Amino acid sequence: MSIHKLNLAMGLLVCILLTSCVKQKIYRAELAARSAAEGREKVLVQEILERRKETAQLVKTTENLARDLGKQDEEIETLKEQLANTTQSMGESASKLAGEKANLEKTLANTNQTLDQRNGVIRKVKSVQDKRTSILSELESDLKKSFGAFTASGVTTTIEGESVHLTLPDALLFDASGVNISAKGKELLQPLAEFLAARPALPIELVAYTDNVLPPKDKTLKDTWDWSLVRATNVVRLLIRDFNVNANQVTPVGKGEFYPLASNETQEGRQKNRRTVVVFKPVLPAVPLSE
Repeated sequence: MSIHKLNLAMGLLVCILLTSCVKQKIYRAELAARSAAEGREKVLVQEILERRKETAQLVKTTENLARDLGKQDEEIETLKEQLANTTQSMGESASKLAGEKANLEKTLANTNQTLDQRNGVIRKVKSVQDKRTSILSELESDLKKSFGAFTASGVTTTIEGESVHLTLPDALLFDASGVNISAKGKELLQPLAEFLAARPALPIELVAYTDNVLPPKDKTLKDTWDWSLVRATNVVRLLIRDFNVNANQVTPVGKGEFYPLASNETQEGRQKNRRTVVVFKPVLPAVPLSE
């Protein structure tokens, strides 16, 4: 073999060897690329699967949210309806309360007016009562002054209702007969006559009381009524005849034995029951009636 052919053979062998080496590199490169692509594909597939799972979960969550929103919308509508009903009810209640308040205020105003009227009447009544009390108290005080000298002898003055009572003791006013006025009795009647003369418009009743035992020496007396009336008339007659008291100012009254202050079983009790009471009846202002 010639050297030239040998060189050609050697060159050809080198080319074949070089070509084989290049193909192996390419193969390996392609193999590596394919392996890398397959790895990326697996990753992508896994990511796709996870995205699908997440998507499915999101869809489910969205559906649940939609259902919740639907329920909330229903609840909102219900609440709106309840609010509307409550507002209407409150409006009606407020209107009713306003009406009731107006009625109560009207009732209160009427009640206050009535109370004011009643208070006015009460004030008038109290004023009149105070005036009546003042008249009676003044009359009693004047009587006590007029009969001050006889207080120790048993003369008393008291206010009884709408009148003043002057009580004259029997032992001082009448003699032993129990009918005729004694000398001491005439002295006792003088301040009474002067008191009446100074007050010609003041009427009195001269009321005589007795015990249950008639005077034994006087056979003209029928009963204790007759006895008490005779005693009262004798006092009135003396006032008119001896002291010029106005006859229209004095009225005799006989009460007999029927209003005793003590028991008639004893001498002391009978003595106490025999008494003469001068009842003064001043004109008092009338108490106003409730309007």
